[in-house]
Formats: sequence, structure tokens, C-alpha cells
Amino acid sequence: MFVTTTTTPPPTHPSHPTMSTTTTPASTESFKSPFGRRLEPHLALSKSAKGAACVQLIKDVLAAPGVVVFGELLDMPNVVDLKNNPDHERYHRLLEIFSYGTYQDYLQNKATLPEITKVQRMKLQQLSIVTLSERAHAIPYSDLLTYLEIDNVRQLEDLIMDAIYQNMINASLDQKLKQVEIHSAMGRDLRPGQAQVMLKVLEDWTKTSEALLQALNAKMAQVHENYQKEKLDKEQFETDLERIKKEAASGSGKHRKGASGPHMMDTDVIDQHMYQSAEYMGEYERMNYGAGKRAGKRVTHRG
Repeated sequence: MFVTTTTTPPPTHPSHPTMSTTTTPASTESFKSPFGRRLEPHLALSKSAKGAACVQLIKDVLAAPGVVVFGELLDMPNVVDLKNNPDHERYHRLLEIFSYGTYQDYLQNKATLPEITKVQRMKLQQLSIVTLSERAHAIPYSDLLTYLEIDNVRQLEDLIMDAIYQNMINASLDQKLKQVEIHSAMGRDLRPGQAQVMLKVLEDWTKTSEALLQALNAKMAQVHENYQKEKLDKEQFETDLERIKKEAASGSGKHRKGASGPHMMDTDVIDQHMYQSAEYMGEYERMNYGAGKRAGKRVTHRG
């Protein structure tokens, strides 16, 4: 990565060539965390420290305030050489435990490891809390007291508060429920093989995400297809409805005007047939005869 720096050119003069824009590599220090920057002085010393001097450097680093990541130091050539020295090899293993191990790892191998100071033990206990936060965000006091071999709750809370002040964890103490709730924590150095495990998890997540994306795309395509079909059906329905309305309006107008048609009947024809029928004439005579008799007159049938 590069950072572009621009300088203002002075007035042109034969003896002063014009200065131009220059591009310089960016320092990798700017990309390091505060924890990584605190390790920098010790990394510089490790380049020349060998043997017993390198052992002393490890002791100082493990006790140095605020220095809680050690992966880069563990990879320095002079530190790696300690593994080949029987007298110093145990300090290399101790540095490994501080890099990615826990206080229980130290206790289980205490017989073959150097004795640690009170300050170093406190740092390792705090790093152990960071590791435990990977498994659970709410950790009961009882579990921490046992895991870290701390005598009482007051000492445990002091240890946790100091870790919070050093930005190792972002947590709150719940004295009512007697637990620590960890919201976030610093990243520790990777254990051997942990990078491969993380890569495998990321690969599986990528595959799952791709499959989910394909399923979503297929679902979206189906929804779009159904929408277009429903849209066409609605348009066809509205067209048919409008046509039926027009036909109904046209037919109603013909009825109002008395227009003849295959579905209409002439009322004059109906009346004519009805008045000329024998049933109607017989009923008509009966009614007229009855009316004349009651009036005392003879009704003469005309016809």
C-alpha cells in the first residue's frame, strides 16, 4: 500500500529545481493494533538477543504492562532457536502458553515450565478470561474462581476490572447473578492449526451463503413470474368486464326504445290475441250479463 504526499513547489529558480509529488510506501505500523505496537520495542531487541539474553527478554515481555500479544515475538529467529536448547526450551513453551494458552494449560504442565511471577500469573489469568469468552458471553463467578484458582470474589472482580481498563475485554459485572457478562474481547494469537479451522469455517459459510443466494434468486424469479401472470389476468378481466358493461348498456337502450329483436315481444300482438280468444269472450259476456240482470235490463250482445 502507498501513501501519496504532496509538497508545495518553491518559486522556479535555475539553482532550485521544481519539487514534484512523491509516492512512498506506507508503514505497516499504522495497521497494527495498540497491543501490537506495545510489542514493537521487544521485537527490536529480539533481533540481537540470543540464548540467555533472549530468555531474559521473554521474562520481561511476559511481565510488561499492556503487552498481551506475543505471536510475532514467537516467530522471531532467535526465539525459535530456544527450542533447540534444552536449558531454554521451557521458556519457549511458556511463551506459547501466553500466546494462545490458558492458566489451566500452565497448571497442567507446571512441573516442566518455569515458575511465573504474581504479575505474570495475573496476566495469564486475564488472557484465560479472553479465551473463555469465546465459548460463553456470561461466565459465572463460580466457574472463574475454580478455573483461575482464585480465593475469593473480591480478587476475581479486581482481576476483571483491570482487564477492562486495559481494553482486553468489554464487560460488566453482575453482582446479583454473580457472573461477568462479556460484550467483546481482544483477539488472541492463533493456536497451531486454528487458521486452517477458521478457513474451513469461512469456506463452509461461503458455500452456504451462495446456496442461500441461489435459492433467493430462484424465489424472486418465481414471484416475478407470478406477478406478471396475475397482471395479465387482471388486465384480461378488466377488458372482459368493460366489454360486458358496454353490451349490457347497448341492450338496455334497445328495450327502452321499444325496438324489436329476437329476444323482444310485441305487446300489441299479445293484446290482440288475448282479446280474440274464446275464453276472454265468454268471460266478457258473463260479466256483462250479470251486470245487466242486476240492473233489470237485458243486455244485447253486439257482435
